[in-house]
Amino acid sequence: MPDLTFDQLIVLAVLGVSLGLFITDKLRYDVVAILVVISLATTGVLSPEEAYAGLASPAVILVACMYVFGYSVAKWGLAEQLGQRLLLRGDSENISETRLILRITMVAGLLSALLSNAGVVAALIPVISTVAKRTKIAVSRLLIPLSYASLIGGMMTLIGTSKNIAVNDLYRTMTQELDPDGVGRSFGLFEFSAFGFCLLLGIAVYFLGPGRALLPSAEAEEELTDRFETTSYTSELDIPGDSTLIGQTIVDTHLNDHEGVRVLGIIRPNAESLLAPGRYNRLTRGDSLLLQGDSAAILEVRKEFGLTAAHVTASILAGKDVSLVEAVVPAGSELAGSTLGQADFAASTGLNVLGLSSAGGMHHTKIGRVPLEVGDSLLVQGHRPDIERLRKTRSLLILDEVRTPLVGRGAGITLGLLLAVVTLAALTSIHISLAGLLGVVALLASRVVSPTEVRGAVDWTVLILIGGMMALGKAFQTSGLAGEIAHSIAAADYGPTALIVALLLATMALTQVMNYVAAALIMTPVAIDMAAQIPGNNEKVLLMAVVTGASLAFMTPVAHQCNAMVMGPGGYKYRDFMRVGAPLTIFLTILSVLLLPRFF
Repeated sequence: MPDLTFDQLIVLAVLGVSLGLFITDKLRYDVVAILVVISLATTGVLSPEEAYAGLASPAVILVACMYVFGYSVAKWGLAEQLGQRLLLRGDSENISETRLILRITMVAGLLSALLSNAGVVAALIPVISTVAKRTKIAVSRLLIPLSYASLIGGMMTLIGTSKNIAVNDLYRTMTQELDPDGVGRSFGLFEFSAFGFCLLLGIAVYFLGPGRALLPSAEAEEELTDRFETTSYTSELDIPGDSTLIGQTIVDTHLNDHEGVRVLGIIRPNAESLLAPGRYNRLTRGDSLLLQGDSAAILEVRKEFGLTAAHVTASILAGKDVSLVEAVVPAGSELAGSTLGQADFAASTGLNVLGLSSAGGMHHTKIGRVPLEVGDSLLVQGHRPDIERLRKTRSLLILDEVRTPLVGRGAGITLGLLLAVVTLAALTSIHISLAGLLGVVALLASRVVSPTEVRGAVDWTVLILIGGMMALGKAFQTSGLAGEIAHSIAAADYGPTALIVALLLATMALTQVMNYVAAALIMTPVAIDMAAQIPGNNEKVLLMAVVTGASLAFMTPVAHQCNAMVMGPGGYKYRDFMRVGAPLTIFLTILSVLLLPRFF
């Protein structure tokens, strides 16, 4: 590569720093993207108009619209109902593991072609948990296939994932000057559907063969209290007959104000015990308290109130009207990134969290201080009405026996408008972002969603990330850096197959350690300029190598939100994703290299 210009050095520096921040997770993705825009504009690599253009691009508008449609689909129970009809059919209790994995793979992949893959996984986790209980098949055998199939299913249409939309828009922007009409080149809505479907079939074949053998071995299902080790941090304390606690309400005792202590129940020997008691339940003579907390905190309470320890069993944590359920933090939840204390979870829901399982381990004490992440599992105790209210908020996925969702007029309207958007974009000259915007306006006009819900449905972090990284892609082009890289590769005289493999593997490697949208947008300018520099290479083949590489996020749970969401419910370890995902990555890479030149 010849001597680099000042602008090219700046672009390389911005790329290097942003990659470091993405990989180390020192700053949020949207903050990094804004810093990229600021850096490129202040150094003069891009004009302010060029730097800001990505934030107002059609890709950002379309991704925002698809978030709204995804919210409406979830709100009205469409994905759950489709999943239940396809997975909880009459033969579901007697179905073999092989047939069930095949069914899950195809259902998840096809639904993800039009719906958000993270939304599909969130909708199907409770359904598959129910199927696993009915069939006595360990859920760990089913959830990795669900996640992987949804990732590939998103490749079957242009609107399947935000990554597809962002790459296509950057492709259009970078080729505007080459197009006589100034419109730029782009992919059609269903242009890579056949290729994506072939990869989905590849997933199915893999899990019908060697992939199934690599899934974590089925184990006897543990009770929730055993899996979360609840009784080790739960104590039953008898209240003496002369205690000052007698006659006081729970709020009057200030027990819940003690650091790391939570009142889980009032045990009454001659009457029905009160589990998950309210603030104004009153203590009476002969009662015992069921408390959660670490040994030091419990000992402090014992000394302060003169309580004596009694034996506690797991059976007293749930009762006739109080249940123990597992809940998972889904992608897009307002709880992700905050603590239960900051969200005032106990007061706002009336529920107790007895345990928290995350990638960092199991937490039983001071749970309210632990920042929640997508995929974390919580053991929740509470009254059924409170649990049902929590289920409707969708801030947590409740993994108990699924209920048929209430599907009202909004379900039909949402489905009809989504199909109308797709049809309008496919059969007319209306840009798909405009079709999506018209669809959102129709959702609002029909009162299927409210303006407040629209604002909350959009993941603004992803929109800012797309806008900022598109500015970096533009800088690659305007500075000539992408051309220099492509020219150097062309001089090495690599064959077309080697270029496809290189782009696919480079994008895939970035995707394992950073956001897949950012990885795809970083590699897109290189792919486009590589096609321009090397005769005989179709730019769409190379771009699809980038899109494919960004979809092969199989080897770590942090590579994609879908993997993170199944980690807790499936009881997976990091090594499970590597063991199952690495051979699948190799298999799909080979399959992609063989198929891409034939489809494009």
